[in-house]
Amino acid sequence: MKRALVALTMMLVATAAFADAAEKSLSVRSFTFKYKEADKAAVVIKSMLSADGSMSIQPSTNALVVTDRADILRNIAKTLADYDTPPQAFRLFVRLVGASRVQGTPPKVSDDLKDVAPKLAMLRFNAFESLGSADFGGREGDPGILTLPTGYRADFKLGEYDPASDSVKVSDFHLSKLQNEQLTSLLKTTLNLRIGETYVIGATKTAQSQRALLIILVARK
Repeated sequence: MKRALVALTMMLVATAAFADAAEKSLSVRSFTFKYKEADKAAVVIKSMLSADGSMSIQPSTNALVVTDRADILRNIAKTLADYDTPPQAFRLFVRLVGASRVQGTPPKVSDDLKDVAPKLAMLRFNAFESLGSADFGGREGDPGILTLPTGYRADFKLGEYDPASDSVKVSDFHLSKLQNEQLTSLLKTTLNLRIGETYVIGATKTAQSQRALLIILVARK
């Protein structure tokens, strides 16, 4: 009986050691993407790889071949399944505000800007006037153009949504204004907007300028 118990114990230890070794051995798995690009998916999972892990991109099949431990591959598979989803729809709200600094006058905010008054109060200007607003609806990857009655125009492209930060990328946001029948470039930038948060960016001729053009942006699902 004692020998049987010893043999059983040794068998259990050997089985556990074998399972542990199997879990630590490297396996290969291929992931093919339907909606997203393989090179961008590689960026998403790069930090998930172990020290022994590796991956290669297969552009011809839009696939990613990953080599790593079984437990790592399981986590990667879940992450990539959540990532490879159809393009999501968003709305981008754009408002333009003329801001100025007038010495000796109390702060002045037009009625249609009352909802963003707390953010405007953080700036060094004390007079704000709405220059119009517009919104755009589209999906990840869509280009957008917004034209305001005041002659301003915004061109941009909706980038990919990042679930980790709950943000969407707005690439190549280009603000211009029609002057003398020609578009004058005012601002070019790329932004990562958290969904539902209000962002205020400004354009001035100099850092000490007493006037500025403010762009208020909000992205929503």
